[in-house]
Amino acid sequence: MPQLAPHIFDILYQQGVQHAFGIPGDFALTLFDALAASKIEPIVMTHEPCVGFAADAYSRIRGLGLAVVTYSVGGLNMVNAVAGAYAEKSPLVILSGGPGIRERREHDLLHHKVKTFDTQRRVYEEVTLYATTLTDPKTADTKIHRALDYATTFKRPVYLEIPRDLVYAEITESEHLLPPIKRTDPDTLTEAVAETLEMLQRSHSPVIIACVEVHRFGLQEQLLALAEKLGVPVCSTMLGKSVFPEGHPQYIGIYNGEAGDLNVQRTIEESDCVLMLGVFMTDINLGMFTAHLNPSCTVYATSERIAIKHHEYPNVRFEDFITTLLNSPDLPHWNSSSIKTMKPRVAPSLGKISMSGLLYELNQFIDSNTLLVTDVGDTLFAADDIQTQQGTSFLCPAFYASMGFGIPGVIGAQLADPFRRAIALVGDGAFQMTGMELLTAKRLGLNPIVIVINNGSFASLQAMGHQEAAFVKIPTIDYAQLAKVLGGHGFVIHTGTQLQQALHLARDSEIFSILDVRLSPEDISPALQRLSALFAKTLKG
Repeated sequence: MPQLAPHIFDILYQQGVQHAFGIPGDFALTLFDALAASKIEPIVMTHEPCVGFAADAYSRIRGLGLAVVTYSVGGLNMVNAVAGAYAEKSPLVILSGGPGIRERREHDLLHHKVKTFDTQRRVYEEVTLYATTLTDPKTADTKIHRALDYATTFKRPVYLEIPRDLVYAEITESEHLLPPIKRTDPDTLTEAVAETLEMLQRSHSPVIIACVEVHRFGLQEQLLALAEKLGVPVCSTMLGKSVFPEGHPQYIGIYNGEAGDLNVQRTIEESDCVLMLGVFMTDINLGMFTAHLNPSCTVYATSERIAIKHHEYPNVRFEDFITTLLNSPDLPHWNSSSIKTMKPRVAPSLGKISMSGLLYELNQFIDSNTLLVTDVGDTLFAADDIQTQQGTSFLCPAFYASMGFGIPGVIGAQLADPFRRAIALVGDGAFQMTGMELLTAKRLGLNPIVIVINNGSFASLQAMGHQEAAFVKIPTIDYAQLAKVLGGHGFVIHTGTQLQQALHLARDSEIFSILDVRLSPEDISPALQRLSALFAKTLKG
């Protein structure tokens, strides 16, 4: 008979999980013993929030990620990162050690306990799609498979707590697994695709908005094929950036309402048929809700909802809808020769480096072997004007917007995809939250390129009308010197030429590099300039 924790690790390994991010503690020591004996490599990090961020980034690329923590002091310390994974649809599995069954019965005041022994699980019920404690060997296998079904069907985190005296418990494998959480009804799918085709065939100016779920379900090739069959313009949202190759002649840029490119805004909002594929209707994705989309002209398809005009189509899986639409012989085609492609609003720096010059040099440096991770702040908004290449090559926390994602995220991303060069673009405020995780990069032999915007401020908050406020100022340090202390290379960047040289030296390095880019707090990206103006109008309104 299989044993509980080894059984979980075997299943996860079969589904592509090769690394587990975590920090051991006494309630999880036996769990870590089982992990160390499995085929999954343990990645011990410095702080639980970083565990969550790294595992989140890993799962965005691999389709499933794993975080292993101890009870309460570990699990509760990671809640914010897991909340971000839930908000942004990342299929992360959390395994937590916990007090043993006998301990729970005999000792009321065990260390790490908060209120009740179920407190941590109840907290996780709020930030995962499925949360349970595996207390019964007879039902454990059913619960494990149910959790993984939720994670892979809806691309959201799930939580399994394992009492430490049950880690090696022999369990009963389920003879008949529960039916899938969601199955496609063939007749409903046929009707949904038929109405979509009818809209397309009547349309004069169709367009595709592609977002994060196309990433999560690995449907980039299907999206590309669908777009080329139709010959229509394609844009993404910030959260879905890089879901479509940004050098493609049909790609027009990021749709961000009035905060984004005006050509993209006009193309989308004047269209009579908008295919919204895997789109999150968030404020950042929609330019502080300045987007103007007519529901009678939209096809809205996600893992949770298929809506065409004002009609709802339940029981249709997102991937089935995309695949069936793509394979339809009745797809119309438009001439794509008149599409205005993406043109980044940046220029090289002649002398002192600027934010625009930084973005320009990044665009020259990035290729198909580059994977870019950004943190929150102007580094996120600046990505409007970064031109990524084909595939899942851009990760960011563009909805939940928690600072600190960048450094642990780039570690998780490089482990998930070791064949591409990983770059983290972070502000100095975000770096100060999680930058010490570069110690882990050094220990693992990873070599990310970390670009730090060193301006001594929370520039995105300052740009929103708080230029003189003391609370948007932060301490400054020499990040290039810190890189050497942590075991990496450091470069101080004052000019565009220095940035060019540092990028090429860092690319060939076998250890991590920090590029300490010295900018004025007032020097912000084109996207943040527009967004801050909209924010000011919102406050006045």
